[in-house]
This record gives sequence, structure tokens and C-alpha cells, in this order.
Amino acid sequence: SKLQCRFSGSCIIDIYTRRQCTYCRLKKCFDIKMRKDWIRTDEEKQIRQFIKLTKEQKNINNLSNDQQSLINFPIIVRKKKRKIIKSINQELVIKPILTQIFFGFNRNLSNNDQILLNNITNAYQLRTNDIDDFYLNRSISSTSIIKFFNEESIMHESLIYFYKSIPEFKQLDIHDQVLLIKSNLIKIIHLHYILQEKFQENPYISLYMSKWINKEFHYQMSRTRRYFDRFIEHPLILKLALIVFLFNINLSISYNNHQFNDYNNKMNIYKIQEFYIILLWRYLNYLFKEQEAIKSMEIIITKILHFQNLMNIMEENIRQEVDCNTLNQLMQSLFQLT
Repeated sequence: SKLQCRFSGSCIIDIYTRRQCTYCRLKKCFDIKMRKDWIRTDEEKQIRQFIKLTKEQKNINNLSNDQQSLINFPIIVRKKKRKIIKSINQELVIKPILTQIFFGFNRNLSNNDQILLNNITNAYQLRTNDIDDFYLNRSISSTSIIKFFNEESIMHESLIYFYKSIPEFKQLDIHDQVLLIKSNLIKIIHLHYILQEKFQENPYISLYMSKWINKEFHYQMSRTRRYFDRFIEHPLILKLALIVFLFNINLSISYNNHQFNDYNNKMNIYKIQEFYIILLWRYLNYLFKEQEAIKSMEIIITKILHFQNLMNIMEENIRQEVDCNTLNQLMQSLFQLT
């Protein structure tokens, strides 16, 4: 008696329209002799939903830690990742272990998550202590882009020291460690700069980058960088992103077409990256509401990929410099000149 049709009481009910008018849907059910006692009361619906949640939680508790983590990982981001991987190399697409049951099922961080996040914060602080305020606030005196990068190698070294403190990274063989750093560090170094410069861009960099490359390049670089200002109150997000993108195998564009197949243990690297992606997602879900967490993950992924494209331009310019062989050994390796 509480239900009413908004129209004439004769709505067409099919698989596509059945949720649009409850009155006409029930009327159609009664027309085909459905019994009234089959209709669940609100209390029965709540009990049924509770039983369903209880069963699903029991199933989750019986899964391995890795499988439980995957439940909390958003299917939207997982699909984006699989599409990118598939477009580059079909045979190395990793299928998800489980599909998502509830989006953002657990918004709380476990004790292990909190300990791990705290360890990452402390490790980053410890490994970057050598970068003092004088260095960060200095004026750029380099007359060439080559000399500039030689002076900037201290920033790259400090990030490498941080990576060497990550247990999963240290467990990889030396060959894979070196290849990951050579392939990815240049592409993600800007997140390290943002953290070290406390989200304030060096005012001198505009003049020199416009001179060494062009104004549009610097505009794009600066514009991309500003997207990360939304995380100024949560710098740990960028530290996690630095770890996640260190373990890229097939998202980075490399000049060496065979480099993708040169890793000794690709599957192990995939698992490590997946672990930290899940940790990053949990942390975003802990900090933000669902839509903001999704948006944050989208910004992190797309803007780092944009940084990668810009650094490909930078690498091309470095290769064209007549004195590129005067880069120090570390920078030559990172720019893949050796």
C-alpha cells in the first residue's frame, strides 16, 4: 500500500527497466502468481546481508596474505595497469589472483602496514641527510646542462642509497638491481626533488631549462610537478610512489629494446611492485574518501608517465651534446650512455 507508480501504473518491466518502478515490478510478479510471503522484509534483508558479509569475511581470513591484500586493491587501477602491460608485451600480463569483492573493503591500516610505513619514512630521512639546505637553495651556476647534471648527481646518489635500504630490493641479484636503477631512476627523480625541496620549485631552474632545451619543455615539467602539490600534507605518498615505480619493468620506455627481457627474475620484481602498489592503495584509502583515493592514484600514474616522456626528451638532448662524455660515471649510466 505504501508503493505507488509515478505514472499510470502500467510501466513496461523488463531486464533493463525493472529497477525503475518497484510498484509495477511487484504488480507483474503478482500477475504471474508469485506468493506475497516470498517478499523479504527490511529485517530479513539486513539478516541476509549480514550472513553474506560473514561468509565472505570468513573466506577472506582463509586466504594467504597476498590474496587478502588483492581484495583491497581497486579493480579500476588493476585494469589500467593490465592494459598498459598488455599493450607492451602480451605474454607477460599477470592475471589477478582474485577479483574485488568490496571496493575499499578495509579503510584501516594494519599494524604491519603502519610499521612498514614508519620504516619507509625513517629510511628515506636517514638516507637523504647528506642533502643540506645550502645545496637545495643554491643558485644554479652551471653553464651547460652536462655540468648541471654532474653537480646534481648528489640527488641521484641519495635516492639510490634509499633504494638500497629496501629489503626486497636488496634481495634481488645485483644485475636486476642495476638494471632497475638504470631504467627507472631518471624517470622518477622528480618526486625526490619535490620531497627534498619541500614542494617548492627552484626559481633558477626555469631560466636554465628554457635555455638548455626550450620554454615549452620547462612549462610541461613545471606543470606536471604542480599536480603533486595536492600531496603536500602527505609526503609519504611520494615516497611510496618512488618505491612502486622503481620496480617498473615494462612501463618505462627504454632505448634498449631488449632490456625488457634482460631481467633475471621478472616475476619476483612484479610481485614486489604489486606488494607496494597495494600498500600505496591502502594508504590512499586510509587518508582519503573513495573517489579522492582513485583520483590520487590516477594522478600519480599518469603524471609519472608524463615525467617519463619529458625525460626521454631530456635524454635525447643529452646525447646530442658534444661533451656528453664528460658526464660523471653515475650520470652516464643513468642516461644509458654506457
